Amino acid sequence: MVTPTRELAQQIESVCRTVAKHTGHSSVTVVGGLGYGPQRNALKQGCDILIATPGRLIDLMEQGACSLDQVQVLVLDEADRMLDMGFLPAIRTIVGATPEQRQTLLFSATLDEGKVGSITDLVKTPARIEIAPVTSTADTVEQYALPVSLEAKNALLAQVLKKAGSERVIVFTRTKHRADACRRRLVKANISCAVIHGDRTQNQRERALRSFSAGEVDVLVATDVLARGIDIADVNYVVNFDVPEDPVDYIHRIGRTGRGGDVGWSLTFVTEQDFDEFNDIEALMGKTVDLYDAEGLELGENPVFIDPDRVPASKVPGKKAKKKRRKAREKKAASSRVQASSKASQDRSEEASEGNEQPSRSSSAGRGRSGKRNQGAGRSQDKKQQAKPSRKNAVRSSDRKRSNGGNGKRRNSERNAEEVPAAFRPGVRSSGVRQMPKPGKRKRSQGAKNHRGRRNSQ
Repeated sequence: MVTPTRELAQQIESVCRTVAKHTGHSSVTVVGGLGYGPQRNALKQGCDILIATPGRLIDLMEQGACSLDQVQVLVLDEADRMLDMGFLPAIRTIVGATPEQRQTLLFSATLDEGKVGSITDLVKTPARIEIAPVTSTADTVEQYALPVSLEAKNALLAQVLKKAGSERVIVFTRTKHRADACRRRLVKANISCAVIHGDRTQNQRERALRSFSAGEVDVLVATDVLARGIDIADVNYVVNFDVPEDPVDYIHRIGRTGRGGDVGWSLTFVTEQDFDEFNDIEALMGKTVDLYDAEGLELGENPVFIDPDRVPASKVPGKKAKKKRRKAREKKAASSRVQASSKASQDRSEEASEGNEQPSRSSSAGRGRSGKRNQGAGRSQDKKQQAKPSRKNAVRSSDRKRSNGGNGKRRNSERNAEEVPAAFRPGVRSSGVRQMPKPGKRKRSQGAKNHRGRRNSQ
């Protein structure tokens, strides 16, 4: 069995062990994020069922620790997701290592013919078994949408959790960075939570999932790595902090609640930036989502308008249309940033010009006193500049004092300090900067020889 995520592989392993107690079969699980040694040792003993993620299975095959030449049944779980994650080359390598006489099974809640078309050559005369339509959602999940301004979105999450209850909630974000940011904000709001995404270590991901399943934390923040196939009991509701780019991921996300006949609900934050993706979700499902009661919530100054009487689009736009739409939105956002920046700079320049204007003086006496003050300030500034020697003059003055000695007599009348190059002056580097003695180092005695071989004067 090949699965796209470690969590899903471990969940399958747990079910296999329960069944194997009665059937006598053995199973081995190999996933990334864990050491190779224990997995190699387990494979040496052999197994009836092998559960693996594509990357780790390829690594073990290349190391000669795993052979698939006796596989009778090959299962590709969440096949469309593995293709989205770029596992197509790995899948072809795995299939190529299995015997031709085998049975191949592809599983997914949203198995789209367009997405799996690139691997249809791996199966022969396939039969399609469909329990429910790809675009269908569970009847036990009530769906709501909440329009919000972009600047108020971050603070809104804690408000919703405190209003609707923060127990047994999964929050989905689009990126790993946003998942970590959501966790930090919820912790500051005194809401216990854990986070799961691709950058977390395997131990961290297992601990977070175990803590949420055991009820030790109330909220689990995750990326779409947790959206597929994970079965967690008693999830009250799901929050889509970010609208997913792929409408199919929305169906998988909200499927984490309302499982096993239980009733659940989902809430999706909708901003102006992801309003188009929200429309694509409704077009995929063929129905609209109800608006959430926003009483007591701060939605910002300009939340996006969602027409309550809207009708979903007849079809989801293709990849080219989405790409064109995304570029137009990015161009509009860049233009808005430029306008805001130019306006801010203009305001700063106006404030600076107002601050530079001098109030008019009413009498010539006042102007005279002001002039005298300015002249006095100028003279004091000149004195400061004259009193403060430059580094070069300071070095020369110091060298002159050393050459003259304590009684003011010149040690060498033919050569003064200015004529001696900086590189040959005692205690001065080639740059003309005096070399200070290191702490704890004894000074040279007056009778000792200097760097020219002469003895210092007594």
